[in-house]
Amino acid sequence: MADIIPFEERLRKQKEGVLSKEKKKRLDFFRMAMQCTACQLKCAKCGSQLEVPESRMISDFLPLKLCQACGEEYRLYQLISSGAPGVEGREYFHNQDWLDVWKTWLEYQVRLQRYRNSQEFLRLVGELSQDEE
Repeated sequence: MADIIPFEERLRKQKEGVLSKEKKKRLDFFRMAMQCTACQLKCAKCGSQLEVPESRMISDFLPLKLCQACGEEYRLYQLISSGAPGVEGREYFHNQDWLDVWKTWLEYQVRLQRYRNSQEFLRLVGELSQDEE
């Protein structure tokens, strides 16, 4: 009887192995998604491929690159939101809702940046990198 392999134990270990593979796969997808949102080769706003000379960095604090078109829209957003009168290039569709879209998008980007810099996220990336070695 002692030579019989406990079936329940074997089944439990097999199930744990499958769960850890699934968990690793989900974590890899999560890591890739978080890293892709900060890709330096595409516009952070519209996702278009960046031409290196035309890209514009939002700020040192928020190191996201914008294409020429989104960079111009961001410049307008900054001018309008600062209260500058008679902003050149402002169109009828640059209304309060447009300002709110930019404001909330920038807030979202700041929070993503904070999360990417959090100890927990950096720990996750480190653990996943060790698994790849």
